[in-house]
Parts: sequence; structure tokens; C-alpha cells
Amino acid sequence: MKLSGHTVLITGGASGIGFAFAERFMKSGNTVIVCGRRESKLKEAKEKYPELITRVCDVTDETERLALFEWIKKHHPGVNVLVNNAGIQQRYHILKADIIDNWADYNKEITVNMEAPIHLAMLFSQYFAEKPGKTAIINVTS
Repeated sequence: MKLSGHTVLITGGASGIGFAFAERFMKSGNTVIVCGRRESKLKEAKEKYPELITRVCDVTDETERLALFEWIKKHHPGVNVLVNNAGIQQRYHILKADIIDNWADYNKEITVNMEAPIHLAMLFSQYFAEKPGKTAIINVTS
């Protein structure tokens, strides 16, 4: 796959590994869109790279994932690479974890690391299948 001339969407792209991906993709001649749940981090990323396109999106929320997909189709139909990068990793001792009172916390990790990338991959794979040319979905996991 040619590494330049693409329009790339990176979830969790305002900091960490996602931001490093964004920098590399931009330096290779790609248009890059990053989304994340923290508007402050997106603003910092945009200040460093004004050409970066940003959007607030919490991928743990199904309605926000759907809204992101519709926004991409309407405003950035050239997207042909999806990088499912958003993720969290909590530290806990499985034998001492309070499953009853803290299930919501554990479920959030499952949602962001598994459900969201699968859902986005399913949405974008159908969209990408209709596009001429090369497309790709890259999954980064915690």
C-alpha cells in the first residue's frame, strides 16, 4: 500500500500513540483527521499542527460513533484509511476486583477496546467497499 495521498481517520489521535500516528501520516503526505473525547487535547494537537482536522467523539458511545461516521461521509468523503486506536487499559487484580460495584468501569474498557473498533470497522468496511482504489482499516489494541 502506498503510504501517501490518503485521508486518514485516527480514533484517540490527539495524544499518545494515536498522535504519533497522526504525525507520521501527515509527514508522509496524508490528510489526517483525529477524534478523541477530550477537547483540550484536540486543541493542543491542532495548535501543534494547524492542518490537522479534529472532532470530539467518545467512541464508548454508540450514537457518537454513528455521528462520527455520518460526519465523515458528509464532510470528508475522501477518508480511505481508518485507524482504530482509541483505547484504555485499567490496572486491577482480577481476584480482588469489585465486579458488582465497579462493572461499569470494566465494561467501559471492553466497550472502548473491543466494541467500538468492531462497530467502526463494520461501518467503514461497507463504506470502503464502495470506494474505488485502496482502503485500509488498522486496529491498535491495548
